[in-house]
Amino acid sequence: MNQDIFVEQIIQRKHSGKDYLMYVGLSLAFLIICFLGIFVIPMFGFLVIIAAGYGAYWLITSRNLEFEYSVTNGDLTIDRIINRQRRKRVISFDCKDVEAIGKYKAVDHQSKRYDKKFFTSMADDGSDEGAWYIAVRSPKYGGFCLVVFHPEERVLDSIRPFLPRQLAFEVFGPAGRRKSSDT
Repeated sequence: MNQDIFVEQIIQRKHSGKDYLMYVGLSLAFLIICFLGIFVIPMFGFLVIIAAGYGAYWLITSRNLEFEYSVTNGDLTIDRIINRQRRKRVISFDCKDVEAIGKYKAVDHQSKRYDKKFFTSMADDGSDEGAWYIAVRSPKYGGFCLVVFHPEERVLDSIRPFLPRQLAFEVFGPAGRRKSSDT
């Protein structure tokens, strides 16, 4: 009996120094706009302060990102969830189109040419421990794409049966487990 496979995982992106710098910059910009709103244009100062406050709030909360990985019968879909309110599709493809998969090391991919790069792991640049990469050719997303993500073991296990046979053997070995050299 053929059973459907559905696995999903949500991972939260860690805040970086760039995020904290943006928070400080937005706070300073808000204070400057409040000062200008009160003293330079006192007639519309209240409206300016409300608009600046809303803009700062929207920009700060838009940095609260989560990524959802879902595997449904060999289709991998990655969505970006912004502040637990808005969802946007990052990439979706069939795992049989995957050309390479493995543990992500930035130095291994510096010399390779990708048409698009998608970093959907805990860190903006995929530098977190345990990040994996998938290289897939997808005309829908502009050609040869690099996807860096941070899957749990169950997500990898659900992808494995749908990978090209030789690639799955090279990465996971004959028993379907990750080779010790990849860990």
